[in-house]
Amino acid sequence: MIEVLPMQTERRESMDTGMRLKYHRMKKRISLEDLASGILLPKELKKIESGLKEPGLKELEALCKKLAIPLAPKDNPVGKVLVKNLKTLLLHPQNKAKVMEQYADIHDHPLLHSDEETELEYCIQQIRFFIVTGDLDSAEEKLKDIERFKEFMNQEQFYLYHKYIGNYHYILNEFNLALKTYLLAEKISPTTLTPSEFADLYYSIGISSTQCWEISLANKYSEMALRIYQQEFVPKRIVECHLNLAINERRIGNFRKAKEHFKHALTISNKLDNEPLKFDTEYNYGHFYFQFQNFELALEHLQKAMQYKPYEYTSDILLGYCLMIKCYIELNKWDDAKDILEKGHAAINEKNLSLSSPSNETFKEIYIEFMCLSYFLNNEIKKFEEELLENLVPILESHNKNFELGFYLTLLGNTYIKQSDFLKATTAFKKSNQSFRNLLTIKEEWKES
Repeated sequence: MIEVLPMQTERRESMDTGMRLKYHRMKKRISLEDLASGILLPKELKKIESGLKEPGLKELEALCKKLAIPLAPKDNPVGKVLVKNLKTLLLHPQNKAKVMEQYADIHDHPLLHSDEETELEYCIQQIRFFIVTGDLDSAEEKLKDIERFKEFMNQEQFYLYHKYIGNYHYILNEFNLALKTYLLAEKISPTTLTPSEFADLYYSIGISSTQCWEISLANKYSEMALRIYQQEFVPKRIVECHLNLAINERRIGNFRKAKEHFKHALTISNKLDNEPLKFDTEYNYGHFYFQFQNFELALEHLQKAMQYKPYEYTSDILLGYCLMIKCYIELNKWDDAKDILEKGHAAINEKNLSLSSPSNETFKEIYIEFMCLSYFLNNEIKKFEEELLENLVPILESHNKNFELGFYLTLLGNTYIKQSDFLKATTAFKKSNQSFRNLLTIKEEWKES
């Protein structure tokens, strides 16, 4: 777990002499006593580093020589441009390969380390780079390393550091911690941030609020982000904001508003050369119609979604297949359901995947659901019951997926009926009805709030 730092509202604008000395001493991991040795008393160096005293010229020359740094910070416009370009690219990354290519071009550039301000800014942007490219081990290592230098950060750097901690927790599915960190970042954000940067923060708060079922908060910040993205014309983010709003409107039963947002998302995403985004839009629109119990229309969108997702996205392929199978089950089209099941198993077998395969929690959860459906369709009733009750139900409950919970418990109840186990069937149907009632409770609670 990455530490969320206490809020500090007043930050420095630039490093003074004492801070520069302390920064390089800490960077080189030299103790206060070792740096002061032979030059001045440690307590005098501490005063200098704290800004309570200015060093004499001879002392400063000796300290800088020992640290192997110049007497004064260098003007480094080229280094600042390199970091700014990387930061801009990472704000709305469209192409991971392009991000990695630009990083490879600059990451060894000496100007990125020729002055303290540029170096610190670059290190903070490296956190974002590692998160974007999926190198979470390096992201965690960088976060822990740069925490030592938080006192040297200016207001914007301090803000970005917190936001990237939020990004790190979000990608690990630690949504409550991500939301808490994003909201802290908002409190310490400088007024000088660009509209695009504010929009990115609002969007981050919006999607993490959605994951935490904080519906009012999610809608508020998604709307704020959407307005800026429409003004700045960032089509990908416009689509994602509409999707987030649609999902939350669907959750609280505002199907008309949800449908409007889905339509906007679909219209814009169809004009973009972004297949993962098209998949997400079609899949979520399909899920909307599944919950609306229009299974034929749900399948139309799901079949389109499956045309867009690249081969390597196995978890999303299985996600789409699971929803298609559920639609076919509801329509009593068992042969079609089994055909989709075979495609899912083929994708799993081709990559030799299992629960023990190195993967994230999202894949494991989708894999468990797929195996539940597989056991059900293959009439392996005992395995279906065990997998559902022991593994899938706790996952659905933890994510507040009451509609899916109701679907599976109804499926289980019908299975018990066929086995003439009416007592178990009654229990399953009661739990199913409670799940659907929980959906109504969420709607009523939101209306009251």
